[in-house]
Amino acid sequence: MYEIKHSAMIQRIQTLYLLLTTILSGLFLNGHIVKFPGTRRNILYVGSDGISLTNGTGGKETLYILLLITTVILAVFLISLIAIFLFKKRKAQMKMASACIVLSFVLIIASAIYVIIVYRSTGGSLKPGMNIIIMPLILLFSWLAHRGIRKDEELVKSYDRLR
Repeated sequence: MYEIKHSAMIQRIQTLYLLLTTILSGLFLNGHIVKFPGTRRNILYVGSDGISLTNGTGGKETLYILLLITTVILAVFLISLIAIFLFKKRKAQMKMASACIVLSFVLIIASAIYVIIVYRSTGGSLKPGMNIIIMPLILLFSWLAHRGIRKDEELVKSYDRLR
């Protein structure tokens, strides 16, 4: 009886961190990483959907599709969402949180490489977008979830040793 109550109680903060990771990765799909303002008519955006150009009439044209960024952020979204429901399987949940950490690093590195490539080719000024803040937050919350799950696993093992 005590084991069931204790198992449900120790998973709350990790679930919150995983939920925040899921929400932030969903938000990442809607924003842009940076924008390169040219003239008032043409603005170049680097985002999860690709490198796109807007013209003065409000039309948006995708120049390049960044499949790596989109795939990685979708993987982070799905893995963190699935990990929320694996609260009874701490080891699997810990592996999924580790995967989110690795994928977050890949996301940050890939985004930086794409921004550098576009910056070198345009040579203009750049303005950071919302996603520049979201990427490190995804990494932070994934790491906090992993750390919390690991502490819970150690706590359960210490209870088992005491018996």
